[in-house]
Amino acid sequence: MVHYNMDQSSFMDHNLDQRRVGMPRQAKLNWDAPRNKWRVVYLGKKYRFDGGSGKSDREARKQAEAAWRATKAQLDLEAEEAKPHRTEYKNVIAEWESVLRWCIDHDEGMTAAVAREKIKALEERLAMQTPPPLGWSDRPFNGPAPLTAINERMKPVYQEAGLEPVIQVSGPTPYEHTQWQDRLETQHRRLGEASTEDTFAANVEKYLLQKRAKVAAGQLSAAWAETSRSHLEFIMEFAGSGTSVSRIDHNTVQGLYNHLLGRVAAKQMSDHYAHNVFAVFKQFVRWLVKNTSHLEMLPKNIDDHDLRISVTPREVKVLTREQIKTLMEKASPRTKLYLLLGLNSAMTQIDMAELHPNEVDWKQGIITRKRSKTGNCENVPVVSYPLWAETFELLKQERSDDPDHVLLTREGKLLRTEEINGGKYKKTDAVRLAIRRLSKKTEIEFTLKACKKTSASLLRGNRDYKGLQSLFLDHAPQTVAEIHYTTVPQELLNEAIAWLGQEMGIVKDESE
Repeated sequence: MVHYNMDQSSFMDHNLDQRRVGMPRQAKLNWDAPRNKWRVVYLGKKYRFDGGSGKSDREARKQAEAAWRATKAQLDLEAEEAKPHRTEYKNVIAEWESVLRWCIDHDEGMTAAVAREKIKALEERLAMQTPPPLGWSDRPFNGPAPLTAINERMKPVYQEAGLEPVIQVSGPTPYEHTQWQDRLETQHRRLGEASTEDTFAANVEKYLLQKRAKVAAGQLSAAWAETSRSHLEFIMEFAGSGTSVSRIDHNTVQGLYNHLLGRVAAKQMSDHYAHNVFAVFKQFVRWLVKNTSHLEMLPKNIDDHDLRISVTPREVKVLTREQIKTLMEKASPRTKLYLLLGLNSAMTQIDMAELHPNEVDWKQGIITRKRSKTGNCENVPVVSYPLWAETFELLKQERSDDPDHVLLTREGKLLRTEEINGGKYKKTDAVRLAIRRLSKKTEIEFTLKACKKTSASLLRGNRDYKGLQSLFLDHAPQTVAEIHYTTVPQELLNEAIAWLGQEMGIVKDESE
């Protein structure tokens, strides 16, 4: 006889082959010269789109890309709906989500963990091109195990007699099975037919639509919106995507907090990641109260100081003088410029991508600007960075003809782009790619961020320039020493930047 216990890992056992079927390669548009069309091959079929006046017709290319995205979305939808066993999977996932909802309401942490794992595993298998059939152990109310060998042997006997085969099982329906059926039937009656507008899934989508609108208006970075989406997916995995958001209360807050701490303790996520997930959850809950009628009040412990996820300070990775020398020697002129802009003026990839010709004094060799990330912050000063001779020479050498961007790629494209198209996040970053190649070439593990951190660390360690590091990084002043500089001490900063170049061995010390 098989014993049935919702709190045990026996529910998670199955012997189905879960190897993922190979997904098709990313389909890309290719130019079909004989037909003067753009062509793409997807799932063994060819699709062609108008090429306009030729391969160099950018507008026709954009229209072809848009048409292909729409075609692909429809093909993927049809393929998803045609998957074998899709309905059975959806039904079983819904059953497990009901179990999860009951567990969250009644603080059944162990069983909730089992339900989450089952939902995740089922969704992963449903994402395969050809999902395998559901097994006996996939269902939350599977009851006693069927006696497969006997049933297969007796099936033709019943059929020969014109009877429906009787499925024999290993024992009577266990008490736990009946108990859980009663629990969920009671829950269903209490909640009634839940409106789809009331679920986590529906409200997360509305929340993200607002975020995407901000991205389109330039009020929010696409990367931040994508991070929110990722964190909210984790939250839905915890709470159940079909759970009503009206059920969010102090138990939900405490439960998510405990769940995140458990994942951190088990080394399944970093404390930084857990902290950020919890912060996004709080933002989402506040949005629900302010913008919907589904949640009237904030949970009473939403701002509880005891429910804080502390984060350990991350180790600041800096470059040594020898490493800087090696990187400079091995870098191409363009990549060397990226390194120098980071070391000389604390620039990030975004800063380099958005550097405007008017922000550069092309006679004196000075960049004057606010960092892109802090450009809208009133208490962040406008800072001028005198460029080292090599930095300035390379900047002039690599300057583009574009009226709005000092630096572009060799192909004339922006150094860094990010967008959300059709709900999907896409980013290109030529600077990061170049730095990654140099890191691999020299076997020195570093990112561009290490350049500005190296300079800031050196300033912090020099008693004459200590307190200038936030100004150099173009951060808002925080410490007493930083707030002391009510106006930018430009002469002192100029002196500090010149010293940095000498300290790193990039600028020759004229006193020697």
